[in-house]
Amino acid sequence: MSTLSRFETPLLRVSRPVSACQRCRGAKIRCDGKLPACTACERAGRRAECSSASDLFARGKERSYVASLETRVEKLEKQLVQAKARKGSLVASSARPWPSPESRLAPRIGSSGAQRREASNVDDLVADFGFLSVNATARDFHGFSREMSFARLVLSTSSVLDMPEFVNNVLPQRYEITPLIKHYLENIHALYPFLSESKLFQSIDAVYQENGRHALPIDHWTTRLVLATAIASLSRKRGDTQHQDAVRHAAAALEEIETVVHPGSIVGIQAILQLVLYAMLDPRHFNSWYLIGLASRVMVDLGLHQDPPEELRLKQAELDMRLRVYDCVYALDRSISLVHIRAFSFTDDSASITRPRQRVASPDTSRVFLHDLNPATHLSRLRQVESDAYQKLFQSSRPALEEPWTIISSSIENIHKFCTELPDQIKNPIKKLLRCEALYSSILILSPPDLDDDLTDYGKFLIFEYAIEYADLMSSVGSDAEQFAFYTSHDMLRASFVVKRLLALLLSDFALFFGGSASKPPPQAPTSSGAPVLPHRAVGEMLSRAYNCLNLCDKTLEYLGLRFGYTDPLKEFRVQSSDVRQLLQASYEKWHRGPLTPGHDHYTTAGPSTDRTFT
Repeated sequence: MSTLSRFETPLLRVSRPVSACQRCRGAKIRCDGKLPACTACERAGRRAECSSASDLFARGKERSYVASLETRVEKLEKQLVQAKARKGSLVASSARPWPSPESRLAPRIGSSGAQRREASNVDDLVADFGFLSVNATARDFHGFSREMSFARLVLSTSSVLDMPEFVNNVLPQRYEITPLIKHYLENIHALYPFLSESKLFQSIDAVYQENGRHALPIDHWTTRLVLATAIASLSRKRGDTQHQDAVRHAAAALEEIETVVHPGSIVGIQAILQLVLYAMLDPRHFNSWYLIGLASRVMVDLGLHQDPPEELRLKQAELDMRLRVYDCVYALDRSISLVHIRAFSFTDDSASITRPRQRVASPDTSRVFLHDLNPATHLSRLRQVESDAYQKLFQSSRPALEEPWTIISSSIENIHKFCTELPDQIKNPIKKLLRCEALYSSILILSPPDLDDDLTDYGKFLIFEYAIEYADLMSSVGSDAEQFAFYTSHDMLRASFVVKRLLALLLSDFALFFGGSASKPPPQAPTSSGAPVLPHRAVGEMLSRAYNCLNLCDKTLEYLGLRFGYTDPLKEFRVQSSDVRQLLQASYEKWHRGPLTPGHDHYTTAGPSTDRTFT
């Protein structure tokens, strides 16, 4: 193989001139780079003297390694230019409607050759980025050129549609953004506090003073994306004024991406996390799953998932921020992976942090009133329960579980305990959001792919009760601005999963729920005392609750579909639920000789205290 061809097709390890051991280089013989000792040294009885590829580069051979990277970078630059040209031609030739969430999670059948080639090129870029990260760590390698940078790789992998260009992109008046910053701190920062409040206000001050003459790129990035996220979270419909303002601020922030989004620092992770939060509200332009994957890998590269060595002697504020950034990466990675039913970016076993979580804001927030970080602490606790159950029940590499119910019941108990122990200090809108996520997680844990045939009757009744409570809580989302916590496009995916699981259960086990006598008690957990106790309900009450639940699901899917641009879930639900509605109507008429009507309760046997499983 010639030197040039070897540079053009490097392996995912250090190149041969660098990895050859010292003895083979001195003897000018071929070294296969085998670890812990190469074949030549083993045969010569010099196993202990063989240097491995992890040793320092040989003197005089550093240039061949750099040349390999430079050649590969040039090839990546050409691929990036070609991919952009193809993307521009595709967008100009046809303005396709935004695909549904389900279609974006799987390859499109019958896609054109150009689309397949573009997807292949993106995959090649991701693989090549892996080559660069293996052969030169983010902290030591600074060979990115202007055309091919880490920021551009972030955009190339996470962009769904290009951001529009705006002629007028000026900031609003300072007094106009005050309620938006307050909304961000109380509803979003409370859950994901990876930014320092004092530095946030310093950035805002720098941007607004003297027309931002002394503001740094990170100041513009932080201010713009905080505004974009706050405004987007208040939008009620994709395309409304608030949505357009949010896109405008996000587009302005992207002008600073080259100098802000870079590996090797906590600031770079914080910048990506800001983009993750915005992507969750604007999935039309960004894919949050790719973004959180990149943030996770940079976080692991910096070692934030481990306790720092004591010899570093970090200040308390630095230790707290490391922990807050790690917790936010962890919480977002688990949340995004769960809604897409995909693997986590890193496992729980790879992390080792013993320091206790911070429960109140740092003293550096003296510029404003202290913001309680209890919601973030409890969200992290919920994510840990979800992560443990998900890895045991859903990961494809695990062996078949002989007793899956042990894991399921333990997880359900922990989530039930989590909901009952939410402190009163947490605002009701955030508390409701946490309960919704807990209900979704419970239904997901009760629905592993290989357990449907073995799910106990108690598990089926739990799914029924959880789905009804979830629909009830979600039905008020968007009806009042004060109740509008940080609900995102992922809540559309959660709601779609819940209603599909409920419909499938009602169709397959209709007689189990509605075929017994009015006095038949529901099944209970076989062993554990910590599991939720199911209330005793009459058949008519069960029928009415199921029927009203379908109406609430319709309302929720309609609102979330308008807000985030999803239309297929509502259409599919209305088609699939028609048979269930007919069965419920017929059964109710059989028991009570009267029709079920939407929006009214047809039972009086249960009071408010027995209506909810988690309250």
